[in-house]
Amino acid sequence: MDTSSIVYGWNEVATEAVLAVTSVAIVALAAVVPQQARKWLSVLGFAGLLGALLVEVFYVPESADTLFAGLLSKDSSFSAFAIACAMLSTLMGVAYFSKGGKNRSEFLAVLIICTMGMILFVRSNNLMVAFVAFECVTLCLYVMAAWAHNKSASLEAGVKYLVISGVSGATFLLGIAFVYGAGLATHIDLLNFANFSAGLYSPVFRIGMVLIAAGLLFKIAAVPFQFWTPDVYQGAPTPVTAFFAVASKAAGIIFLSRMCIALGPMGDRAEFAFSVIAALTILVGNLGAVTQVNVKRLMGFSSIANAGYLLVLIIAMMKLRNVDEFYFAVYFYIVAYMLATYAIFFVVNQFEGYDDYDQSISDYRGLSRKSATMTGSLVVNLASLAGIPPTAGFFGKLLILIFAWAAQMYWLMGIMIFGSVVSIYYYFAWMRAAFDTPSGTEKEIQPSISLLPTMVALSILTLVFSGVLLKFYAV
Repeated sequence: MDTSSIVYGWNEVATEAVLAVTSVAIVALAAVVPQQARKWLSVLGFAGLLGALLVEVFYVPESADTLFAGLLSKDSSFSAFAIACAMLSTLMGVAYFSKGGKNRSEFLAVLIICTMGMILFVRSNNLMVAFVAFECVTLCLYVMAAWAHNKSASLEAGVKYLVISGVSGATFLLGIAFVYGAGLATHIDLLNFANFSAGLYSPVFRIGMVLIAAGLLFKIAAVPFQFWTPDVYQGAPTPVTAFFAVASKAAGIIFLSRMCIALGPMGDRAEFAFSVIAALTILVGNLGAVTQVNVKRLMGFSSIANAGYLLVLIIAMMKLRNVDEFYFAVYFYIVAYMLATYAIFFVVNQFEGYDDYDQSISDYRGLSRKSATMTGSLVVNLASLAGIPPTAGFFGKLLILIFAWAAQMYWLMGIMIFGSVVSIYYYFAWMRAAFDTPSGTEKEIQPSISLLPTMVALSILTLVFSGVLLKFYAV
């Protein structure tokens, strides 16, 4: 490559630059401001995230087509989504740290850097750039999972994620090595997405793609790489668990879908393999959640099931090649999932003590007598995850079923419907507990009054977000 022709359009990474500067500023100020004043750094972190969001939405760079010789693309949708997740985790962290969590400023800095890494990962048009961003995200998530390291559950979550993410990173890198080797044999730079389809005839390239896909399946918690999810979700601090469940999964799904689009038609065998993985992921996630009494482990299995639903959407896209409508459907689904999941974790975070690893469904008995806001948020958003109309979750699953029908994936539709029916059992068991008579052994709630409006707003959006779908199809 002639390096003199590369245009380093630094203005194209303005969003990431704002996030990086915010993170550095938080760490620098934490070193000089008094301990009592550090809680106000949350305001700085939130303001930095909001600034990055505004830059992403309103700033239009001039060199969109030549950024780093095409190594990065523009993806405002995911960038805005990731920043929104970080803002919600920052708000959730207000309650977490007010109840005893340690090192608030450092947590915010790591969360913001992790968000920056996710954005770069999804924007990557080159596998090596993607790997560097992938490892940045992994390191940050590992650190945040073990944030409450004085608690054995959080330390265990960090160690397990470190080991598993090390395996997934090594698998991803080994796949890149195979792809690079195939490119040398054919004199084509196969590390760039634009050249993927040229390598499909090479067995070495195909092996590399399989290994890369395996690394991504670790990231999104799909079968057979889902086993870490319940343990890590249970042990990690609640704001981190929410970020794991939503932002990390969405990044893996979007990146995997971009790879599949770049590969073009991959043949019946690849589609069949993804179909089997999707079906098993849905079944393992939903059937595994049936026996759970710990709410964070239940949400972990729910996250596995939702990864399966999103894989069905990717398979349908591979068959139909309808990229524009696919992106609308996938973003509709992950936004609906974000609204419901974050609202539920806000409820989880309202109980006394910052350590929620042992919170069980039985702790919710009598919740309706203690807090109507928490109960309403719980019911609305669990209904959305279960796919009950008229919530956004129902329309998200309906979109996937429409795509699956158009792609003639009837047996996968049956698996999806079965999984959704099973999910009603464990989601409604959680709802029912809120209206049961309390036994007196439940954990006390410690609601953060300042965050109750956020819970209400997320619940309202869960109910009205389907209007976006109606407006899209009206256009």
